[in-house]
Amino acid sequence: MDDDRAPLDARAERAGSPDRFGYEWSHYREVLPESRAQLERWLGSTGLDTFRAKRVLDVGCGMGRNPYWMLDAGVEHVTAVDVDEGSLESARQNLARFDNARVLRCSAYDLDPAELGTFDRVTCIGVLHHLSEPERALDSMWRCVRAGGDLVVWCYAKEGNRILLPVIQSFRALGSRLPIAATHKVAQAVTMVAWPALRLIPWRTPYYRKLRELSFRNVESIVFDQMLPQIAHYWSERDMRRLASRLPGGAGDLEFVQGNSWRLRVTRVHGGVSR
Repeated sequence: MDDDRAPLDARAERAGSPDRFGYEWSHYREVLPESRAQLERWLGSTGLDTFRAKRVLDVGCGMGRNPYWMLDAGVEHVTAVDVDEGSLESARQNLARFDNARVLRCSAYDLDPAELGTFDRVTCIGVLHHLSEPERALDSMWRCVRAGGDLVVWCYAKEGNRILLPVIQSFRALGSRLPIAATHKVAQAVTMVAWPALRLIPWRTPYYRKLRELSFRNVESIVFDQMLPQIAHYWSERDMRRLASRLPGGAGDLEFVQGNSWRLRVTRVHGGVSR
């Protein structure tokens, strides 16, 4: 089932590079078996087994990879939302075999529980840190969490990335300014060079050690994903706790995962008053 919803603020939405991510997910649309373990690592102690029998809203679903594994893990129902048609078309194809999934066009800034309903769990994996107004998007997601439910977010961390961050930011400064097809070509070339280094360098960070287990195509998509966005926030522990504290009626649980990122889970312990 599909639906169209107008963005609340087109300028803020465009700043999150949905068209560029749409290009990515049109070219890397297949759900690779190894991506299940990737998702498990992002989720940390909130494993896929905790999704069973839940009604889930996934915000910024991309090509539907994460909802796919949630459905495979036994959720009751998933609503997957994004804004670019390239992402949505890929998500529709990947989730077509599931009767308990729907794919909707909806901005992270424009989530309305009166239309979408409320959910046992709202997820936002690798999206919030690309938005120009993350607090506003977080408030929008929180409105869709039912009492007793939770919001699960995965974001880039400052901690664990300080050495490589200047390199990543240099490539992003280039890639985010190039036409997206040109950025794609550069990312392919960078991956060819980086591929041997992934296996030769004795990485201390778990994230980079695990990259060795991924296929070349998966690593290529990760390099491309790092280069293409206009915005990429890297948040400290203090930043993440500040984000969690703004959610009324919420009890936050922050976990440092893979040695370079955050998994934030906020449970709605009582109703609170959403902004």
